[in-house]
Amino acid sequence: MQYFKYDIPKALYSKLKKDNKLSRMFWSSNVGKCSELFDKFMFDRDYSFNEKEWVRYYFDNIDREILNKISYYIVDTHNSSLVDAKKYVFHRILGQTWNGMLKEIELIDQLKVEFPQIKFNKTTHYIDENYFTDWEAYSKTLLFGIQIKPISYKHMASPFQLKSKEHHNKQLELYKQTFNVPHIIIYYEDNNFYDKQYVLNQINTILAMKLNVY
Repeated sequence: MQYFKYDIPKALYSKLKKDNKLSRMFWSSNVGKCSELFDKFMFDRDYSFNEKEWVRYYFDNIDREILNKISYYIVDTHNSSLVDAKKYVFHRILGQTWNGMLKEIELIDQLKVEFPQIKFNKTTHYIDENYFTDWEAYSKTLLFGIQIKPISYKHMASPFQLKSKEHHNKQLELYKQTFNVPHIIIYYEDNNFYDKQYVLNQINTILAMKLNVY
């Protein structure tokens, strides 16, 4: 599996990131809820799990004309070529979703090597949305929940971001209360663990407290 890569002019990319009207065009009400679509894609046996099939799945479920309209807005508003506009739209919707999930999978694969006795499962969209939990670790029973975030999430500090993080923390606590297991947040930076040893120590501590792991 490969990451999506894009050759978008930096000056254009910077302008587009600051366009609030454009940002609203990427709301899930317009382009579909990509996290939910991707979760369904992962469990759909009619599609192979690779980047090309993810694109096929998306366009099998979302009208590509919506993406074309956003591209034409970029062309008209920012004097962009249609090619660059489409690259940006593709990047924002399909590319970022795929790349983010691939990073998650690569981190989980590293944990599988470190903890071969544990089975790591991707959660359903319902669990992710309501309990701030991307993955779950199992042995004989559920051991703990996992949320994976870029290190930038840890440092978010605007009023809106802090409110969002407060909501996530409530969901995290609800997960622990509902399922009676611990929960950890794993951060990554440049496609690698941020403080991997800390993550391993957290998991080893949880395992040491569980008598039914082996």
